[in-house]
Amino acid sequence: MNWKYLSLIFIVGLLVACRNSPSESECKYGTPKAIFSATQQGIKTHQFVNPKKDAAVEQVTFDDSLQLTLLQSGCDHVRQEFQFILPGDFINQKPEFWIELSIGLLRRLGSMGPDYAVFSAWAQSIESQKDAINLAENTALQQGFYVKIDRILADQSATLVLILSDEP
Repeated sequence: MNWKYLSLIFIVGLLVACRNSPSESECKYGTPKAIFSATQQGIKTHQFVNPKKDAAVEQVTFDDSLQLTLLQSGCDHVRQEFQFILPGDFINQKPEFWIELSIGLLRRLGSMGPDYAVFSAWAQSIESQKDAINLAENTALQQGFYVKIDRILADQSATLVLILSDEP
């Protein structure tokens, strides 16, 4: 993927998530803002809690009951941690499963409308380098674009942890 194109998409995505006004903090990206909303088609419930100068928590339940907790953090460097809660038994899934699932979930978010296109770009970048990605390790997709994919396993559920950031 073209570096300039990915950079533009990443910056637009960050601006959607972290709009700032002149009166806001000295942080480069300003106070985190909600990415999703309760009125967005496909969303059953939405909460945006504890927005502070450099951190916020967003909780979303989609119409199909998929649950997402999104932790936004950083001041001059942005980090978005997506925690997707998945019901079922995932104990025997191989690393490739979690990488493909991450790509699919990012594409799903990207299909929610033009404001979410940045997630499709992330999915494409991850897919193009999926063979280089190891679970629980930061992977540089390009200069200034990092992904970390991991999972937390339980008896009858799992949490897919997907971290997008501009530094490892």
